[in-house]
Amino acid sequence: MDAHAPLDFENRSSPPDGDFLPLPDAPVAPTSAARLVFGALRGAALGAGFGFAGIEAAEAWGIEWRALFPEEAGFGRWVIGAALLLLAFWLQVLLHEAGHALAGLAGGLRPLAFGVGPVRLERGGDGWRFRWGGGLSGISGFAALLPAAGRPPSRGAQAVYLLGGVVANALVAVVALWALAGSPPEALRGLLVALVVTGLFLAVVNLIPFRSQGWLSDGAGLWSLWRQPGLAFASITLQQVLQASMDGVRPRDWPAALLPADDAPFGEYGDPLLDTAIASMRLSRALDVGQPEQADAAARYLHAAWPTASPAARPGLAVYLAVHCLLMRKDVVALRAWRERMVGGLLDMGCHEAWLDAELALADGDITVAREAHAQAVAALPRVHDAGTRIAVAERLDDLATRLAAAA
Repeated sequence: MDAHAPLDFENRSSPPDGDFLPLPDAPVAPTSAARLVFGALRGAALGAGFGFAGIEAAEAWGIEWRALFPEEAGFGRWVIGAALLLLAFWLQVLLHEAGHALAGLAGGLRPLAFGVGPVRLERGGDGWRFRWGGGLSGISGFAALLPAAGRPPSRGAQAVYLLGGVVANALVAVVALWALAGSPPEALRGLLVALVVTGLFLAVVNLIPFRSQGWLSDGAGLWSLWRQPGLAFASITLQQVLQASMDGVRPRDWPAALLPADDAPFGEYGDPLLDTAIASMRLSRALDVGQPEQADAAARYLHAAWPTASPAARPGLAVYLAVHCLLMRKDVVALRAWRERMVGGLLDMGCHEAWLDAELALADGDITVAREAHAQAVAALPRVHDAGTRIAVAERLDDLATRLAAAA
């Protein structure tokens, strides 16, 4: 099968097995009343313990934590304290990601995208731009930086990058503590105390190894670098492939030294996030080369991984599977189903969304809508983050333009 051949949706129904339609999410076991009560009590106990420890530490360090709740404000002191803590928390999240970015740049990494809450700062072919991206499941922010494709993997550079956010939070907390010792104006005292509390809290929590909806904490990343070097090097190699694509190398020309063998097993690392990312990379290359068997194997692995994938990873998986159903399977029913699940991705996927909308409209015989969606995809093409993908998608859009002209 030639991946560049004109698309033909003569058969408008999925294959009999329907094996590329989205699978339902993994069932979640119902939570009993006893578990809910136990969870609430455990959360209250932990919260009280952290609160008591924080108060004792604040008093030992001479921090007047009651500045967060000034008595002269009456009942509103709790509102003021909560507002100051919320403001300080988001400032510390922003500084945490900035710390990652500075540490990564110092270690030779190249920036791709940053996010704090719903705000994104992303690099595309037309430069940097802000975007409102919606909430992040499991985390408050992220800083995505990639190692250069031609440099040997370095655990040291990765460790510095991971520690950058923690160091930034701790440093801001120390500076705020120093400012408190200088008798600052009363209007700033509460904010400085909040910066100390939230800075130390984020620094400590991020050093604890844990996973939240697919995301690894900084501590978990450091633990992996130390105890699982094979997995760490595989992750760095994957990032190098992404950087090669950022530099304009399309998937079929990715450096062979960075790619797994065609017969390598899927899921070999036992880490869902890494294994699905590697399978996505293998699918991208197979689609660009025009290798139906390799593409089908990678797509089947991603399809099976869908029910248990984290919410943050699912929109990206849906993109890969939708493109596979378009180019290789030519299955409009499965394509439409996966297109509906592409919403809410971590990065901007507007070009792919418009491209697939145009293909679906053409399959439905609606030439006017197809042309409008095609124009939107062309306009959004410069926003695609990596130049390698832009080259491949531009070819697909040129082919689509030819088919639209012929259909008219």
